[in-house]
Amino acid sequence: MMEKKALDKPKIEILSQKDRVIFKPYGLWVARTIRDVEQTCDEILEKTYPKFLIFDLSKLEGFDTAGIWLLQRTIKKFEDMNYKVELLNASDSFLNLSAQLNLYKPSFEKVPVQRSFFEDRLVNIGIATKNLFDLTVNLIVFLGEIAVGSFDVLKNPRRLRMISIFFHLEKFGLNAVMIISVIAGALGLVLAFQGEEQLRRFGAEIYTINLVSISVVREVGILITGILVAGRTGSAITAEIGLMKINQEVDALNTFGLNPMEILIVPRILALIFIMPILAFISDIMGLLGGGIMVLISLDVSPKLYIYRIGEAITMGSFWVGIIKAPFFGAIIGIVSCFEGMQVQGKAESMRTCTTRSVVESIFLVTLADALLSVFFTKIGI
Repeated sequence: MMEKKALDKPKIEILSQKDRVIFKPYGLWVARTIRDVEQTCDEILEKTYPKFLIFDLSKLEGFDTAGIWLLQRTIKKFEDMNYKVELLNASDSFLNLSAQLNLYKPSFEKVPVQRSFFEDRLVNIGIATKNLFDLTVNLIVFLGEIAVGSFDVLKNPRRLRMISIFFHLEKFGLNAVMIISVIAGALGLVLAFQGEEQLRRFGAEIYTINLVSISVVREVGILITGILVAGRTGSAITAEIGLMKINQEVDALNTFGLNPMEILIVPRILALIFIMPILAFISDIMGLLGGGIMVLISLDVSPKLYIYRIGEAITMGSFWVGIIKAPFFGAIIGIVSCFEGMQVQGKAESMRTCTTRSVVESIFLVTLADALLSVFFTKIGI
């Protein structure tokens, strides 16, 4: 009999009534098993209840000092939050031991651990390392799920949700054209102005056209497009999926036997992969247009000459370098944004953190990928 009881893990059953909530502790609340229920006690303290609470100890099979201390701590915290708490069916031994523990109320308070500066830095490095490792493992698992979901869709194209893809194409692409055009045009204008100022010292102002053309087409156009999409679209994707996680819509899809990867993740990633080359092309055109305005004003050249010099400076290889980067950037932004959205844990604070992290990680990875691809294309002579 004692062997069986020793295996009874503690738990708390919560019964809600109209104007009160009843908490029923079950099992053995002893030092050997108390760790199993300590997190549960912390979680119930985070929720909101009616003002009248009842702790019914009729199902409590056994206890010791540790178990009583945990129950007392939970009850005291409820009382500190202005709840009225009533204790029912408490045995005499429970009340006697509880009265003894009441003499040590300061034990409910957590005593802060004083660490040295070096110890604090070491602890922070350890926490950051563990978080990075967990994040990497979760990302690898997520990439595997995306691969499986994409393979299933390719194997059975009828499962590809074209309506969802076209909806996201409009949302991610058409609605972003204005902001990308304005920023790319402004950058082209600034690049032409600064380039002309520097080249004037050497009497080579005319090469400002070459500088603007090559810079915009190979680097500036696609990079600014990736950064803007990461900040605008990436954050929106993370917030959308995170809100679905908070509202348990993702869990509902799993309950209905639907794959969230096929419904939520794959359409968004494919939409970004398809739309990024178009946005990059628009960014290139607007960057060249902005640079052209500044060149026409400062160098007093004709539009025909500007277009002719652009044709000389830009080769097909230079043009395709920027366009080829676009799908990679779209995939990076889509994967990171969806991944961070799925990491939301059910609180608004978690969604804020994941959204911020999504933007930072996307911009960092896009910039890193741009640098690596630029070096690669240069090495192969493009």
